[in-house]
Amino acid sequence: MNSNAIFELIEKIAATPGKNDKQALVLTGAQFGTFKRALSYAYDPFKIYGIAKRPDTIGDHVGHEFDAGTWELLDDLIARRLTGSNAIEAVRGEMTALSKESAELFWRIIKKDLRAGFSESTINKAVKGLIPEFPYQRCCLPKDANLEAFAWADGVISQEKADGMFANIDYSDSGSISIRSRQGSEFPIEPFAKMIAEMKVRLLPGYQHHGEILVRKAGEIMPRALGNGVMNSVLKGGHFAGDEEPIYLAWDAIPLSKVVPKGRYDVPYRQRLKNLITSLSKQYDGDAVALIPTRIVHSLKEAYAHAGELMKKGKEGTVISDPHAPWVDGTSKFKAKLKLEFSVDLKVVAITPGRKDTKNEGRAGALTCETSDGLLRVDVTVKNEALRDDIDANPDSWISKIIDVVANDITEPSESNDLHSLFLPRMAEAGYRLDKTTADSLERVLASKEMAILGAKLRDAA
Repeated sequence: MNSNAIFELIEKIAATPGKNDKQALVLTGAQFGTFKRALSYAYDPFKIYGIAKRPDTIGDHVGHEFDAGTWELLDDLIARRLTGSNAIEAVRGEMTALSKESAELFWRIIKKDLRAGFSESTINKAVKGLIPEFPYQRCCLPKDANLEAFAWADGVISQEKADGMFANIDYSDSGSISIRSRQGSEFPIEPFAKMIAEMKVRLLPGYQHHGEILVRKAGEIMPRALGNGVMNSVLKGGHFAGDEEPIYLAWDAIPLSKVVPKGRYDVPYRQRLKNLITSLSKQYDGDAVALIPTRIVHSLKEAYAHAGELMKKGKEGTVISDPHAPWVDGTSKFKAKLKLEFSVDLKVVAITPGRKDTKNEGRAGALTCETSDGLLRVDVTVKNEALRDDIDANPDSWISKIIDVVANDITEPSESNDLHSLFLPRMAEAGYRLDKTTADSLERVLASKEMAILGAKLRDAA
């Protein structure tokens, strides 16, 4: 299968709505080595190409498909044998020489998104193990948790839901440390050197540690939106400012040998936590590595009270864990998050197109929404591809409609924005409300947040 045919199949998969039908087409393509290679180069998280902006091609496309030189160029980008302007010019030249279809496939591989509506899990169902997967224990919502079976009498572990960036710390028996994101992307070492030096003393060799990296500025933890902005800048090659430093708050440690897809570690969480606390108690002249703030609670009421206390301080909430729960790769019914979340009704005032060089370029990217008094404005990402298709086909029908928006916080006006906004806004439903024509005011939005902080919704859940 040549690269033109691969692109045609990718476009066919993108136009196929059913998940099972998409997987069947992926399985069909996976019979060809070149198709599997394209999937691997596009979705393997360890294959990074280092080019963010699509270069303009020169003249007409000559029209050849991928050849050995094309794959060699991708390998050179991955290995960083080509960087900076040399890399850009090499990509520009290859995309000029390729056919239109192959050039588009080439760029989508570099952007790590084939724009076909399937994920790594779909690929691995068709071709087992083709894309590396990174085990992760997810929390569930209270309504999905087995709360009645929690060992409340023994003490349930309630921990702050930190407003940072999740990170796995792999500490090998040989003494090396790597920091990876939930998706397996590796962090640069140099900006975190001071923190890593402390980790080598206070963490457990032979274990993967789970926690959050936050940014401390002038001795104070930065709010999530700002701290994660600093982190994203560092991960793109920047540096922490002189008064900024990363800190790591850990909550679990699992032997590296157990961290495998669909893996399980049956040591109870209470014992795992005890082992981690013992390790973190080692003396070191620093405070960049610590245990996530933790409390023991003996009832659901106490658990919600703890979450409410943190919410009143502007925190997101808590995570509660059964003391006897094992670690599992996947969603655990014995680990639930109690967090600040509120719902508001906003009016759609505009449709914001997707950013250039993203999978939604030329399509509806987000809905710009406002309160009835115009004092809060926020862009809310379109919920799914089916909804995006509907908005693209009928954009005018969405203007002035009311949508239900769920958020985790309200952001204040700033020097760059004189309006209020929302933190982590998302559509509650894939559609607009048919029963309402008036949006909430800013006053009502603020009241909705206050109700969540005071625990009204938490009491309902309890």
